[in-house]
Amino acid sequence: MDTPYIVARRPEDLLPFLPALKGAAVIAVDSETTGLDAKMQRMRLLQLAFDNYPVIIIDCFSFLPDGFSVLKEILEGSSLKVMQNAKFDLSFLLHLGIKPSPVFDTMLAAQLLRSCGGPARANLPALVLHYLNEELDKTEQVSNWQGELSSKQLAYAAKDADILLRLHRAIDQDLQRNDLVSIAAIEFGCVSAVTDMEYHGVSLDTSGWRLLTAKTEQERDAALKILHEFSGEPDAQTSLLGAAEVVLDHNFDSNTYVQQLLQSQGINVDSTSRRDLYSYNEHPLVQALLAYRKAAKALSAFLYPFVGLIHPVSGRIHPDYRQIGASSGRMSCGDPNIQQIPRDAAFRACFVAPTGRKLVIADYSQIELRVAAEISRDNRMINAYKNNEDLHRLTASLVSGIPAGDVTTQQRQAAKAVNFGLIYGMGAAGLQTYAQTSYGVEMSLEQARAFRERFFRAYPGIASWHRLQQQEKPAQGKTLAGRRFVFELDTGLSMLCNTPVQGTAADILKLALGILAKRLHGSSTYIIAAVHDEILLETDASNAEDVAVLLKDAMEEAGNTILSSVPCLAEAAVADNWAGK
Repeated sequence: MDTPYIVARRPEDLLPFLPALKGAAVIAVDSETTGLDAKMQRMRLLQLAFDNYPVIIIDCFSFLPDGFSVLKEILEGSSLKVMQNAKFDLSFLLHLGIKPSPVFDTMLAAQLLRSCGGPARANLPALVLHYLNEELDKTEQVSNWQGELSSKQLAYAAKDADILLRLHRAIDQDLQRNDLVSIAAIEFGCVSAVTDMEYHGVSLDTSGWRLLTAKTEQERDAALKILHEFSGEPDAQTSLLGAAEVVLDHNFDSNTYVQQLLQSQGINVDSTSRRDLYSYNEHPLVQALLAYRKAAKALSAFLYPFVGLIHPVSGRIHPDYRQIGASSGRMSCGDPNIQQIPRDAAFRACFVAPTGRKLVIADYSQIELRVAAEISRDNRMINAYKNNEDLHRLTASLVSGIPAGDVTTQQRQAAKAVNFGLIYGMGAAGLQTYAQTSYGVEMSLEQARAFRERFFRAYPGIASWHRLQQQEKPAQGKTLAGRRFVFELDTGLSMLCNTPVQGTAADILKLALGILAKRLHGSSTYIIAAVHDEILLETDASNAEDVAVLLKDAMEEAGNTILSSVPCLAEAAVADNWAGK
């Protein structure tokens, strides 16, 4: 049966429905656009579905700009706005100057329900089939939405909005049955912030980026020269034009070739990973190989592609965030993956605030250790945080048997590796490698074994938590905020411990982003990026210090909402570029 609808081409066409729209508890919102980029394409239709009325299809080409104020009043009102993949519609509305709230995203809800028998896929046809047992035809989605619209297109648009309204009822009940309402509220609150991050993007200093690219190319070439000294110079042959051509018969990106080259120098390893090469770090071949890999990855993953991703309209980079990017709840990112930007100051210094603006950057202090303390109920760790002790210094004192006041900088650095490695059950060999590769700390295998033994003796709550996970081998788990996930039968201790900790930290960050989105609404301060435990804002230079306080408060409020025993701390700074934190 066709979905009844009316088409509003002028603001006055909407007048008979305004009282009902403003009083509606739930409005399903969908849109049809002329493309996927809110900065370069336009919203053609905006469909509103609500109980006991036909779907209202607003033709934005003729309805706007005169109807802007009434549309803003409806969409920013108190009714719950139901959307599928909300960030897409929200980005086009944000371009118009409208920020709907509160939002219910059927796609995000379905992703949360996947661990509770929900649909395997979260696109609209899959959800309609799973929850309503209906087939949804999306053929018209790719039709031309720029010219005169056919009755078939209008009927398609109306049905998509109407079906969202019905889908909301079924999915909302499923969230309630599985006790996922609270975590869904965190995700729904965060989607506005994710929209902001994608829409506003980050500003890249292209001249600095080019200099960094040239420098990294030099580092790569210098490493290649050393590698060729071990493998023999590449062959050269003469082209038809008489010029010499280099024939690259030495593939340093091939694990098989590199392993053979290493063996020729007496380095026999099972693989060419950084971990397996750990014992040979002083060998010039290994040093050159690692330097080459580092430079080559930086060039291929970041330095070469990023400039090509600068938006032609905004002049900025606009990453694409997947809000639930992992089963733990962590976000992922692509096109480009700004979350994987090297922490080197040279890279981060290229992400800048425009003239007259500042970056306000904050990150959580030891968030995963704090979450682990909360989950494990380890009293010594909890009390250390309550008393604002330096946990790394405390751990160094406990595993070395010396007073905290006598701990050296090097010992504290080693304790970082011990803390962050052992909360997930890392073995002694793993700790030895992790300390060297992540913190530049050399420790023998015997030292690693001793540190590991003393760590678990010092923090018995962590040890008990690990033993419980190993004994029970849980098939399911959840974060402190109630997110659920499923473990495979052969899941190891590290993943059993890491997933709820990492997931809870992600929940905290998302709650903070949702709080910020509300408090920054209508201001000239934008949320421009989030990287696991870090949030970046861009604001006017004149009020940057006040925004830093606001950011710190929002992040700590989110942490202290989810962690009941361990205080959560964030550190904020004002800077001209990302390296300034």
